Amino acid sequence: MPFKSDHALELLGRARDNGRLGHAYLITGPKAAQHEVFAARALDLLVGTKMGSLEGWEGQGAVVLRPQSKSRRITIGDDGDDPGTIRFLEKMIHQTAAPNGWKLAVIVDAERMNVQAQNAFLKTLEEPPPNTLLLLLTTQPEQLLPTIQSRVIEISLLPPDGARIFTEHEGRLLYVLKRMASKQGGSIAEALSLKKDFEDILESLHDSIKKEQEAEFEREQEHYAKTTDGTWLKQREEQVEAQIEAEYLQQRTSLMELLLSWMGDVARQQAGAVNLDLPKFQDATAALAARWQPGDVTKRIRVLRQLESHLHTNVNEGLALEVCFIEAFGA
Repeated sequence: MPFKSDHALELLGRARDNGRLGHAYLITGPKAAQHEVFAARALDLLVGTKMGSLEGWEGQGAVVLRPQSKSRRITIGDDGDDPGTIRFLEKMIHQTAAPNGWKLAVIVDAERMNVQAQNAFLKTLEEPPPNTLLLLLTTQPEQLLPTIQSRVIEISLLPPDGARIFTEHEGRLLYVLKRMASKQGGSIAEALSLKKDFEDILESLHDSIKKEQEAEFEREQEHYAKTTDGTWLKQREEQVEAQIEAEYLQQRTSLMELLLSWMGDVARQQAGAVNLDLPKFQDATAALAARWQPGDVTKRIRVLRQLESHLHTNVNEGLALEVCFIEAFGA
C-alpha cells in the first residue's frame, strides 16, 4: 500500500520506538515521490541528527552509492578501494560510523546494480554489522533479484500533492486523450484511431528503452571485451533483452494506470468530487463527464481494468487493445 512521505516516516518512527525497526528498506514509487528527499528525512528522524540531504549525510559517514556516469551502472568493483561500487560499500560500512554509532548506506537507483553487484550485496544484506540501516531507492523494484526483494521491507511512496511529473510518453498519451475529449467521438473508427495512437506511443516507448539499453551494452562491451570470454557476452545479451522487456512492461503499466486515472477523473467529476488525479486536465475530463452517462463511464472503467489484467498474461497485445478500445471508446 503506497503512503505519503509524512505517513511513511511516522510508521518508521513508530517501528523504532517499538524496537521493531528493520535493518534494510526498499523505497519505491514514481520519481515524483522524491526518494532521495525521503531517504534524507528518514535518516534525520531515525538517527536523530538533522542533515537535510543525502550529501549532508555523506559528510557524516553515510555511504551513498549512485550509478556511475559512463555506464549508468552500479558494479561490484575490483576491491574495497574502488569508489562507488558494492565492494567499496562493503568495506566502508564496517569502517565508518555516522552519529550515535549508526552505520548507514543508501543505494540510489538500486535497479542499476548489475547482477554481479546484486549478488555481492546480498552478503551485507544478510549479515550487516550491528546498528546498520540500509536504504535502497528505486522506481523499478522488479529489476532487483528476488533474493534481495525478500530480505528488505518495502515502503511504496506516493508523490506529494501537485508534484506529479509526466514522462515524455505519458505526456503524449495525455495529449491524445485531451484531443479525444474535444471531439464528439463514439464511432468504431474513432476508437480504432485512438487505439492506433496508443500503439504508436507503446512502439516509441519500446524503441527508446531498447536504444538506451543497447547503447549501454555497447559501452560495456568496449570495457570488458578484452577481459572476459564469450560466455559472459552471451549471458549479458540475454540480460539486456530481459531488461528491455521488464522496463517496457513496467512503463506500459504506468500508461495504463494513467489511462485509468483519466477515466476515474471523468467519474469523479460526475460525482461532484473536488480532488482529481489530473487536475490540469479537469476541463477535458469535465467535457466527457457531461457527454457520457454515469453507467457508461462505469462500463468503460471496467473494460480498461480488464485490459490491464489481460496485459499481465500472455495475451496478444494488439488484439487485446483493439477489443478493449472498441468497447471503451466506440460508443
